[in-house]
Amino acid sequence: MPRSTPEPSLTSHRVASSSGTLPARVVHPAGRSNLPPLVVLHGISRNADELVELFRPEAERSGRVVVVPHFSEKCWPTFQRPCRAARPDQALLALLSHLAVIDPAFAGPLDVFGHSGGAQLAHRFAMLFPHRIGRLHLAAAGWYCLPDTSMAYPYGLGADATPGALTWARRHSQALPAYLRLGVQVYVGTNDTGRDDSLRTGADVDRIQGRDRVARAETFVERFRAAARARDILPDISLTRLPGVTHDVAEAIRRADLASLVTAGGRTPFAAAS
Repeated sequence: MPRSTPEPSLTSHRVASSSGTLPARVVHPAGRSNLPPLVVLHGISRNADELVELFRPEAERSGRVVVVPHFSEKCWPTFQRPCRAARPDQALLALLSHLAVIDPAFAGPLDVFGHSGGAQLAHRFAMLFPHRIGRLHLAAAGWYCLPDTSMAYPYGLGADATPGALTWARRHSQALPAYLRLGVQVYVGTNDTGRDDSLRTGADVDRIQGRDRVARAETFVERFRAAARARDILPDISLTRLPGVTHDVAEAIRRADLASLVTAGGRTPFAAAS
């Protein structure tokens, strides 16, 4: 009689910080690999439980521990970017410090994946704390903080007359060389071209970043490469287009193997990359 494959186990954690309380679920594969833990950040649908189930098979296959925080709407009405009103970055750091006490693997650089609003938080977290990042995976962000001064913060690192914007632009610029040395994989569905209510629009962001998530992903990759080369850094960033996928992370995982791409850190043959 064939032996059944052990199911990965789940643990729940709830960590308080000065910025707020952040719960998370951790997927522990039956067999650990030497790959770093993977942090999975949800978007504005806040579908943390769904992402746990969608990433569980890949956690077991890859031997990776997967952490899925939950930024609830009640506690975190804004979580997509650090700002004066909300510091999701500090809450995430507190969670990782808590997990590092239990598992030393969390003390080192971690891979981070984010979809939509989670991708916004992921790349801004990486700009502030690049030393905490192994590889960065960004899927279908609605807009980006470009690593140059072509747009004022928060759309870029240019500063306007607002003192708060100047402060945050400087914070995101301080570790820019280390950020530009990170390995970054950007993903977007080829059908993610809608201009829905959750997509930030406006004359400047549409003109500079593009009118939809596909164009904005392309712009981000181009600007990242240009910023790295301007500092004599060889950029390690690529864009993977997921055929037929819209702005739906479950569809991207089930139809285009997005979770497999992220946990493996590579690409499947049908995913077009540039």
